[in-house]
Amino acid sequence: MVRKSRPWRSGVVSSLVLFLAASGGSLGAAPPKENNLVYQIFVRSWADTPDDANAVGDLKGIREKLDYLNDGKPETDDDLEVGILWLLPVFPSPSYHGYDTTDYRDVNPGYGTKQDLDDLVRAAHERGVRVILDIAFNHTSDQHPWFKEAVDDPASRFRKFYHFADFDKPSPPGAWHVADGRNGRVRYFGLFSSTMPDLNLGNAETRQEVRDIAKFWLDRGIDGFRLDAAKHIFGDTFDQIPEPDILRNNDWWREFSDSVYRVKPDAVLVGEVLGDQEALRREAFGLDGLLDAPFMHAARARISFPFPGLLTGERDFVNRCRDVNRLAHKGPGAVPHDRPFQTFPFLASHDENPRLASFLEEQKAHGMRAEVDEAYRLGMYLLTSVGEYAILYYGDELMQRGFKWNGNPGNAFPPGDGSGLFDETLREPFPWHKAGDGAPQTHWNDLLPKFDRPNDGISVEEETAPTQMLNLVRSLTNLRTEHPGYANGEIGDVLTDSNDWLVFERVSDQDRYLVLINTTEQGNGYRFHEGWFPRYLGAQLIFRSDGQKKEWKDETKSNVHIDGKVDVPPYGMVLLRQKRN
Repeated sequence: MVRKSRPWRSGVVSSLVLFLAASGGSLGAAPPKENNLVYQIFVRSWADTPDDANAVGDLKGIREKLDYLNDGKPETDDDLEVGILWLLPVFPSPSYHGYDTTDYRDVNPGYGTKQDLDDLVRAAHERGVRVILDIAFNHTSDQHPWFKEAVDDPASRFRKFYHFADFDKPSPPGAWHVADGRNGRVRYFGLFSSTMPDLNLGNAETRQEVRDIAKFWLDRGIDGFRLDAAKHIFGDTFDQIPEPDILRNNDWWREFSDSVYRVKPDAVLVGEVLGDQEALRREAFGLDGLLDAPFMHAARARISFPFPGLLTGERDFVNRCRDVNRLAHKGPGAVPHDRPFQTFPFLASHDENPRLASFLEEQKAHGMRAEVDEAYRLGMYLLTSVGEYAILYYGDELMQRGFKWNGNPGNAFPPGDGSGLFDETLREPFPWHKAGDGAPQTHWNDLLPKFDRPNDGISVEEETAPTQMLNLVRSLTNLRTEHPGYANGEIGDVLTDSNDWLVFERVSDQDRYLVLINTTEQGNGYRFHEGWFPRYLGAQLIFRSDGQKKEWKDETKSNVHIDGKVDVPPYGMVLLRQKRN
């Protein structure tokens, strides 16, 4: 769909010239760096290849639907303008989720082949999209050949790849498990599960193997990694990680990061560190990007029951992380890295229970003032404006719902329905069609979906009207591509961070933008004068959204300038750009 002027849903975006830098890889030119919007996909659930008829999402299915994510044409507005595609684990695995791999150098045959992955990466690069792989170096599957040999042969070099303890002595405290080997029983450590034995990254040979695996995929054109369970490499507990283990974690991830940057200087690396802001800050030495779960919790709370201080807290947190991270790039042997530490904010994920729409429905039942749709729009404004590496979890753009299921047997605690479903219901099939059927719709589990229903209004096919959430999210993501200084700038001054207002700057080398989000059910005016941010007197109106009327308009080409006041609609957002000299 080519953009054209129309009331409210004008979405006029000037052409953005995408430059393709020279690439040393074989899979197309390196994508542009202006677009860092991340889209997270659970491959099994997203899109099936029509010709294989097994209804399991796969790599070919993603490639065939890439235009939905980014069609490579800045002049159109019916894509999401995704810049980074994050694939949940694609490696061979005995589990549905794939975090327990049996081969780090291959692709799950249910998803395709390495050639299919190469083809996807090449097609993504042609559209200016980078591809990163979700990879767990904390543990493998207990079916991995390394572990099976280590269990059977005490003299195997792979015995040092894992943590083993003397079976004839009392078990050490913690998550130790027992396996039967050819030469008797052995005791091994697996923090997450007996089927996920922890790797020993204290062993130099293991570390080299992990670095080689990363290089293997980077050489094939992969653009980076999401690093699962990053704080548990030397943190063998779900409680507070001891300080010595934090330091060892940081040393390892710095070693790994530097090895990746030597292969691909602009690689995207983001670690999963669950915990509060201080837990993330302490891990910011080893990694230059971390998933921002504290933002997710705070933002969900803020759009449900308003409170002050979200923006200033987030800005100060990022700066504290950067103070730590800068130390890693100084001194002998440090690998220079020309990009500052970044958090990756999100509002939903494959682990977070429940999904955002279901969370807001719960909050509405507990007295949230805004309607669910209105609060959801506030979340999308905030997510797409607060961070450079904002993450959309697949289905966020549709208000897809989901809760973690209790599939325990009826006699377990807590008793469940006996289905064996748990996290699967946070990772349900992506709803393409209103009937819930037909390619590329997936149906990989006969018990799913639990939350998507035919003709419920939540599908790509059903969300074609200008008032639908998909339309708003596309407008917000296209806005980021049209204004890279806004998308990739830093949070500057926070003008107002109250119950009623979120007003803050996004500042780049070229431009200064002002985001104004009205979190009330009434339209409100925001004033500027010589004593209060006079630089926005005469500012250009870039974008305006009314969350109550479900309308939006991109004003970039309208050349509208405000004087001393800007009106922000109910549950709405306005974007201004400081007047250029």
